[in-house]
Amino acid sequence: MGSAGSIERDFSSTSSDDSATNRDISGLGEGLEGRRNATSDKRFRSLNRALTVFLSYKATQLRPLNVDFHKHENRMAHRTDDYESEELIIRRGQEFQVTVTFDRVYGPESDQIILQFATGKKPRESKGSLVRVTLRDVLTPNQWGMKIKKVSDKTMHLTVMPSANAIIGRYEVFLETKTADSEGKLSVFRRKEDETVCILFNAWCQDDVAYMDNEEERLEYVLADHGHIWVGSQWNNWGIPWMFGQFEDVSLNCSLWLLDHSGLAEYQEAKSSPIPIVRTLSAKVNFDNNGGLLLGRWSEPYKDGTKPTGWTGSVNILEEFWKTKNHVKYGQCWVFSGLVTTLLRALGLPTRSVTNYHSAHDHDRSLTIDTHFDENNDPITQLDDSVWNYHVWNESWFKRPDLPAGHDGWQAHDATPQETSEGVYRCGPASVKAIKNAEVYLPYDTGFIFAEVNGDKVQWVVDSSDNSLLKAFVTDKSAVGKKISTKLPNQNSAQSRLDVTNDYKYPEGTPEERRAVEMAHNFSSRERFNIYEVEKGDVAISLDWPNDLKFGDSFDFKVVMTNSSNYKRTLNFKITSTMAFYTGVAGKILKAKEHTLDLAAKEEKSTILRIEGSEYFGRMVDGDILKLYIKGTVEETQQNYATDAVVELLRPTLEVEASPEKVRKGEMVTVTASFKNETLASLTNGQFHFEAVGMLPKSAAFNTRKPIAVNEEARISATFTSNRGKDHTIAVSFVSDELNGVRGECTVLNVN
Repeated sequence: MGSAGSIERDFSSTSSDDSATNRDISGLGEGLEGRRNATSDKRFRSLNRALTVFLSYKATQLRPLNVDFHKHENRMAHRTDDYESEELIIRRGQEFQVTVTFDRVYGPESDQIILQFATGKKPRESKGSLVRVTLRDVLTPNQWGMKIKKVSDKTMHLTVMPSANAIIGRYEVFLETKTADSEGKLSVFRRKEDETVCILFNAWCQDDVAYMDNEEERLEYVLADHGHIWVGSQWNNWGIPWMFGQFEDVSLNCSLWLLDHSGLAEYQEAKSSPIPIVRTLSAKVNFDNNGGLLLGRWSEPYKDGTKPTGWTGSVNILEEFWKTKNHVKYGQCWVFSGLVTTLLRALGLPTRSVTNYHSAHDHDRSLTIDTHFDENNDPITQLDDSVWNYHVWNESWFKRPDLPAGHDGWQAHDATPQETSEGVYRCGPASVKAIKNAEVYLPYDTGFIFAEVNGDKVQWVVDSSDNSLLKAFVTDKSAVGKKISTKLPNQNSAQSRLDVTNDYKYPEGTPEERRAVEMAHNFSSRERFNIYEVEKGDVAISLDWPNDLKFGDSFDFKVVMTNSSNYKRTLNFKITSTMAFYTGVAGKILKAKEHTLDLAAKEEKSTILRIEGSEYFGRMVDGDILKLYIKGTVEETQQNYATDAVVELLRPTLEVEASPEKVRKGEMVTVTASFKNETLASLTNGQFHFEAVGMLPKSAAFNTRKPIAVNEEARISATFTSNRGKDHTIAVSFVSDELNGVRGECTVLNVN
């Protein structure tokens, strides 16, 4: 620690005026552009005296010989000891300890000590990216400072306090001393330390905007490196395992790299606030023409990458990205969300993945969810908004000083590329409280998320000649935003679901919920249409089908028609079944059939649509679920009616076992995954994906050597070595051409 580290310049100064340190020299530029003076990073740093080392010294100069950053003790105190990196990682607004050994005894009358921290390519004191820390009598989290804890001969023990609003990121560290001679002239010694210090958000500090006062939630949403994400059409499904791995080197490195290769690179001061950080990572996680981490794809082919259902965690994706800084293929919503959770937890920001069932995608900002049919009862899907079976986004916890009072707490944001926000594919952060109260005019993208969770679903008849809207004939006020789910803190079971629906919306049908929807409609692009005065007919339609259908099963859709009037009714309707994606987008039609049904007064009748497993098995290219549309009219009253249903087909569960079940750090464990193929055909091009946290290797993938025949068991093993003294979870997935979404997990206990 006694070496000077990387030296940029080497000269001495005896000037008593070191004001150049404080100068904003951005105007000393090259390549005047007419709008501002541009200065290269190298030239900027060469001209900034605060970044210059002064290694020549007078005999009386106080010189540091060694600096000890007490990395182990400080990291333990700051709850950063799990980070794989060996650098000093601290949380802002919390003091840490530094010990300096000098070449002589410190003289408070003649000696000054300054610790300097610099971050970014062009650190400036005026922007907070260059901080000169001097001695203070009292330390507070509101500002940088340091005080002497103890002096023992030539050794000084310092307590340093980083500001609770310090810029997030890595800092170069300089140690500077100034010594006055008998005439009062100052000589300066400054050296750059080999060590860097990485500063994170601090959910334990009341002065940090990321402060969270619930310890159980802090442990989950900051420190938990694995968890579960809820997917599927049925909200009683178990969460799928996901390895967040925010403490792995690649996670912190990628998070900081993405921020530094964005617009924030020129505005380091913005990195003191979670708002631009969240907004930037929301954009950078998805790949588009401006670059990004992961390319989204929702249909075949996936041959040149990994199927989204194959991923079991974030670290494998991040490692692949880090090798080339080129985007990884492919992702879907839960993968984007898992990555964002990893990257923001790595920065210390409390973050969680949140799943909205029956999640609407409002394409035209109508704040309603619109489905269209022509005069012949055929769906016009190209005009439709979509309702995703589920959609996964993120919430982060922080204060919102940019919004009116009352909007602190969970903020929703989304990296899945759906619609652009200020010209970029990203969404949020939007206050969850603003979403609930339909304050759709507040930033960022509050209206879009409101429609996802609480938009009314409206069925329209359209003039097929020019696609103009004719009338709304059905308004469903409770079709979207069901069982909004995240992981319950301090529960490791895949069934540990926390329902946060009431955070996003008032209970369905209550006066408060209806007032919120009606207020939002005032900001709708279809505000001129009255969608609430639709005809109420006397014919009702409902659907029924078996629960817990396995992939490959044959089954019956039961369509029930009820006539509540005192008169005969003749129903003309069409039933259309399609393969569909979980995003609600329909694939190819499996079958369509027109029906005419006579109902006597007060009569109920049903009809059956049979779906054979052979009709959809092997059609994954056209979607991964089944969707049924019904649209019809009543001859006597011209009542229009329509409905749809989504059927999710359950996949097998992987059995995952570890041997031994308990290990010490440095010991190996064998993990075996297996399942039986109970589908209708052989499974080809199968691949198992393993991912672990705190173990080596961090991930592994194995191809099956041959097709897995019907009723054959597939089994594969992988060996890992524990490199961290804690419990480990290993997640495994299986994908093939015919079947995906097969998952499992196991836990290996640590033996102290």
